[in-house]
Amino acid sequence: MRPEILAPVGSMEALNAALAAGCDAVYFGLPSFGARAFANNFDLETTKEVIERCHLCGVKIYITMNTILYEDEMEDAYNMAKMVHSFGVDALIIQDLGFIHLLHHRLPNLVLHASTQLSVSNPYQIEQLKKLGVQRVVLARECTKEEIQACVDTGIEVEVFVHGALCICYSGQCYFSSVHYGRSGNRGMCAQPCRMKYTLYEDGNKVDTHGEYVLSPKDLSLIDEVNTLADMGVCSLKIEGRMKSAPYVYESVSQVKKVLENMERNVEDKQNLRVTFNREYTVGHMYRASGKELMNSKTCNHQGIEIGKVVKVNKNKICIQLSQDLHQNDGIRFEKENLGCHVNFMYDKKQKLISFMPKNNTVLIEGPVGVHVGSIVRKTMDSELNKTIEKEIRTSNRQSKVNAIVTCSAVGKPMVMEVYKDSTSVCVSTEIDSVQALKRATDEETLNKQFSKTKDSWASFDHIEYHLGKDIYFPISVMNQLRRDALEKMKEACLKQEPLVEKEYSYIPQESKTSFDLFEINSMNQKVDDSSCYVSEMFNSNQILEKSNIKSVDGFVNAHLGKGKIVDSLNVSNSYSVAAILEMGYESCVISDECDKYQVEKIMKAFSSRYHFDAPVYKTLYQKRRLMTMKHCPVNTALKDGKRMNCGLCHHHRYELEGLDGKRVFLLGDKDCHMRLYDVNIMDEIENRKDYESYGIKHFRFVFTDENQEEVKTAFRAYNR
Repeated sequence: MRPEILAPVGSMEALNAALAAGCDAVYFGLPSFGARAFANNFDLETTKEVIERCHLCGVKIYITMNTILYEDEMEDAYNMAKMVHSFGVDALIIQDLGFIHLLHHRLPNLVLHASTQLSVSNPYQIEQLKKLGVQRVVLARECTKEEIQACVDTGIEVEVFVHGALCICYSGQCYFSSVHYGRSGNRGMCAQPCRMKYTLYEDGNKVDTHGEYVLSPKDLSLIDEVNTLADMGVCSLKIEGRMKSAPYVYESVSQVKKVLENMERNVEDKQNLRVTFNREYTVGHMYRASGKELMNSKTCNHQGIEIGKVVKVNKNKICIQLSQDLHQNDGIRFEKENLGCHVNFMYDKKQKLISFMPKNNTVLIEGPVGVHVGSIVRKTMDSELNKTIEKEIRTSNRQSKVNAIVTCSAVGKPMVMEVYKDSTSVCVSTEIDSVQALKRATDEETLNKQFSKTKDSWASFDHIEYHLGKDIYFPISVMNQLRRDALEKMKEACLKQEPLVEKEYSYIPQESKTSFDLFEINSMNQKVDDSSCYVSEMFNSNQILEKSNIKSVDGFVNAHLGKGKIVDSLNVSNSYSVAAILEMGYESCVISDECDKYQVEKIMKAFSSRYHFDAPVYKTLYQKRRLMTMKHCPVNTALKDGKRMNCGLCHHHRYELEGLDGKRVFLLGDKDCHMRLYDVNIMDEIENRKDYESYGIKHFRFVFTDENQEEVKTAFRAYNR
């Protein structure tokens, strides 16, 4: 079966573009609880209208409620989910495990999709999520082709990103923006520190990184590979871009559709897509792209397409030798200076004002001051393409196809129209009976002409079967009214919702107790006594419990939903999330660092009140916050080949990144070569231990990264006072 094309919608213009281009489903956010807080999200009234409109033309609606949720937000989030469920939303895309758990138990008919923010990449993680009622998983963009296939083989619906921006960090595992800029990516407010400039230092010495955007990936584009994904059994091809323009949505959807229909994209197609938005393209982790194949260290901006070079400058008059056509109102950018403008005034060689200049000519434009001879010129907005797309959208009317049976057995009988589509059918009849035809009888030709007048309707007739008596006659107005009545009644039938099923929350978790503190270490010299419980994702040892990384499943402690007893790194931020962890069979979990002291207290009180025992959780008291976990390595890319094979540089040298604001992070890879970024500042809450214990927390977690033995001992002494 052909996979659906899933389009991003951040505005009504983008929705119109997606529908006109031929999408099968769209996804968008609400004013709250979505991972794109700055998109032009729809309010609830508009959401209801959009759902009805899309359902009438056979397009599914998925709503993103994919942020982590705090305890005092759960009720509002639940009520919002219940509301859109009553509107007929086809599924919710969710990150928060507690929210998934709550909805599964209270709204059993609501379809739940696990967001890419849950960074799912293997079958075991999927099997765990199935226990919470998840019916589809949006895979991590770090998945290889083989890993995608393994996930598909679990039998769950699998959704894969095929075009758009990449996050360099595993989604849901990035705290860079939260820690350094007070804007949580897990709360939909990412400041995009990955798109900023950085200097790399090795043991205090600057390293040439061949470009300053060392954390900024190219855009993903697997459009030419969508049939491969279809053959693998992927059910949904997802396009990123809820903050992108309507032309971007139109071009990306229409080109995915074109390839799925076994047509090749031509040069013009590819150029049109690039000019709507690109940071250069990569086939991404599906085909194991790494280093320079994955990253664009030169710029983080929209690249558009190259259209020429500056050959002469006189103040703000800029002469360009064109390699591509240029129109008035196009948007351009001068690459060297990173300056841009709209082409408002352009002139030919005779200084005559013009609106178009074909390629292989020189053109004079009025542009920004500061442009130099030799600068490459890039088109970042094609005004003619936008006009063409706007016309396509304006003249498009996405309709459903319905069938009908029309009957009038004899003079003196009404005309009856039965309309049907799939398993839905309705029946209407004329208010008057037919009369004897004096001249021309009402025949199939006459009826077809009137019944085809559906241009402004939600549906059109694909096939009509007629059973007409001899010499019957109806006025034209009666035929038209029959058509309108039939389609209106069919519309009501198609939009009719099943009664909402809501259950009381009755889940009772089995009591579990944490029995020891956790001390996570990166080297053996950080193990300072034999009585504490040490864990590590850096090495295996008889004396050290293993912690699995974000993709593996074996370990006593899991950075994801692995086979161990304790879950770390999945943003447990409310009491229902703790219950979800227990429902999947784990003993305890680590409370998210996104929670402040007030929120931790709320979690503990709510859990104890609801389940009548203390939540079996860990609170981290000491660490240098992990900001990112990446499959990319800026160190290997700068100093070797970017392939991350047989390297080990980060274990023999100290590497740091410094931003333009002077803030620093240090880099340390794990044993499986996932690069981890850490804040250089210590988060020390040891003094709050007594308060946390009063909330019901019995045991705590410490994380040691680059600390020497004496620094570890100092933290131990402070804790044991």
